[in-house]
Amino acid sequence: MNFKIIGFSILITLLMSIMTSRQNENITIFMIGDSTMANKPYLDGNPEKGWGQVFGLYFRDEVKVDNHAVNGRSSKSFINEGRWQKVRELIKPGDYVIIQFGHNDQKKNSPERYAPPQTEYRQNLEKFIHETRDLGANPVLATPIVRRRFDEYAHFYDTHGAYPDVVREVARELDVPLLDLHKKSRELLITDF
Repeated sequence: MNFKIIGFSILITLLMSIMTSRQNENITIFMIGDSTMANKPYLDGNPEKGWGQVFGLYFRDEVKVDNHAVNGRSSKSFINEGRWQKVRELIKPGDYVIIQFGHNDQKKNSPERYAPPQTEYRQNLEKFIHETRDLGANPVLATPIVRRRFDEYAHFYDTHGAYPDVVREVARELDVPLLDLHKKSRELLITDF
């Protein structure tokens, strides 16, 4: 799957907004999320990268990408481990925060990560948005990227349940820009297959 196509073609509008909103000032784009967005170590024979790892390559020096996404984290564990608080302490007015969770929020067998979609997950997304805005920064929501799952007949099936829809609903209700990576990655995966 070519995450460059997914992540960067969707973000053109965001990039244009960022570049025109503060032309003479430095901007930081904070990224909070899970492994699909996280920085990965450069190991021989391991080409894996989160899409956030290469995101900064598409900006000039005036824009800094500060990726705080971590493998295995959910919206719940990101907050409970103090990771969100650390990001909050760095945010300046005019910065951006891209928020992408869902992969690990759905893990019912992991109580430290599980956040039901219509309650705790939704509340966590709203918390990120309100606190970002309270700091004078700009939240951006992203739906989770699809997993590569196929049945015995080689038909794709989705594993995220209600989580992407909750992100879409929250984005609409709170008037937050949405990067529908779930939709775009699904289209790419099925097209590539």
